[in-house]
Amino acid sequence: MPTGTRLNIYFTDEDDLALYELISAEAKTEKRSMSQMVKILASEAIAARHPKKTKLKKQDED
Repeated sequence: MPTGTRLNIYFTDEDDLALYELISAEAKTEKRSMSQMVKILASEAIAARHPKKTKLKKQDED
């Protein structure tokens, strides 16, 4: 069994539930699990907030 860190996210109020529905629909469209979709969306959001760091990291890998 893989080891790692766990994150529980609770969607409780109306805005949260709307966000959950959007994530769920996107996951179904891309045929991914909710966990995979949340990871992808989080990494994309971080990259959008810090584009220079992401570009430097990618260049270092090349």
